[in-house]
Amino acid sequence: CLCVKCKIEIKQSVIVNIIHSEDYGEFQLYKNNKILKCINCDSITYKNEVVNSEEVYQIGEEYDGTPIYEDNAQIQLYPIRDEETAFSKEFEKILPTEIYSTYEEVIVALNNKMPLLTALGLRTLLEQIIKYFGHSEDLGEILNQFEKDGFISTKQRELLDKIRYLGNDAAHRADTKSRKDLILNLKVLENLIQQLFVYYKIDEAKKIKK
Repeated sequence: CLCVKCKIEIKQSVIVNIIHSEDYGEFQLYKNNKILKCINCDSITYKNEVVNSEEVYQIGEEYDGTPIYEDNAQIQLYPIRDEETAFSKEFEKILPTEIYSTYEEVIVALNNKMPLLTALGLRTLLEQIIKYFGHSEDLGEILNQFEKDGFISTKQRELLDKIRYLGNDAAHRADTKSRKDLILNLKVLENLIQQLFVYYKIDEAKKIKK
């Protein structure tokens, strides 16, 4: 499964596996409660798995004739993680510690269905990113300069302004957005991170060499 520390799909050792079933006549529900340990970093995951006996299918056989089955299991992992909003190992390498810490908190809030905290976190993350490169306490002023210098496009500036207002609405009016909207805003900031902490720094390094 996806490891929240390694940030990749990786094998897990099964430390505990408790299995019990419930008989409903025509079908049975098998419930597996597992404690898993990542083979790389030893982090612990709790896995809750429910399988309906009517949704188990044989898909082949081993070389010795042993049947191979596939099931349509309902799986929930704790701590909650989501591949769509998985932590980026690349960002851990390129972001300053305090900014990456905020980025991680945003992901945790999003995955745990806390839209208000996610919106506030996105606004905070935007401010940290911009002020890291800007020379003003005024976020709007820094964004104006970035747009003028060509580091962000006019369209991108509009999207970043929406994230500013998103945080303000969450703080002052408890106005929440859908998970889809929050993920889109997260992707906008991830693109900004790529631009500023990768390409911007490369341009700055070239200027210094000259």
